Amino acid sequence: MKIPFLALLFALPAFAGETTRPLDKPDGWEFGDKAAWVWGKDGADTVLTLKTPSNFKPKVRSPFNLAWFTPKEFKSFTLTVDARLTKFDKTNNDLCIAFAKQDETRFYYAHLGVRADDVHDQIHLVDHADRKAITATRGTGIPWKPGTWHKVKLVHDTATGDITVFFDDMEKPVLTAKDKTLDHGKIGIGSFDDLGEFKNLVVEEK
Repeated sequence: MKIPFLALLFALPAFAGETTRPLDKPDGWEFGDKAAWVWGKDGADTVLTLKTPSNFKPKVRSPFNLAWFTPKEFKSFTLTVDARLTKFDKTNNDLCIAFAKQDETRFYYAHLGVRADDVHDQIHLVDHADRKAITATRGTGIPWKPGTWHKVKLVHDTATGDITVFFDDMEKPVLTAKDKTLDHGKIGIGSFDDLGEFKNLVVEEK
């Protein structure tokens, strides 16, 4: 059977220098539990909202609530997004940015948790096993504020293995790691087990 040219094209990693705005393509997203997510608007901006916990259990210990952009894969890139945490309680609330997904049990994710401990506020590698923290440097936790959109930036340099995450301050990283296990894959957004919203998602390839 011949593979359609467009299907083959979308399966390939993106070319350097391209800019992609994934939230402009709602039909390009895949969800563990589609019913947990809703599309909306904030003025002219498209918003993807995790409105309720997903009815989804991953094969290995990793976030329950992730949405994945599937039309293409990315190598080295800078990702920026406006994110708003909408669930605040006494537990360790978080949102997550996932990337370099090669299959359901192989990807990285940055856990942007309010508190920093062994598993929260970390950069993790999921490699056919439960998540493993690979963080090199971090602070004391992410200062989410109720009702506030925060700017998040994640830079993945596959040549060096450097992973750098910024929160509001685009000059001072809140998380760093160095790992070369995965050098390409799909990007995703969501939360480990909390709720939130995302808009203005832009991915720029290097």
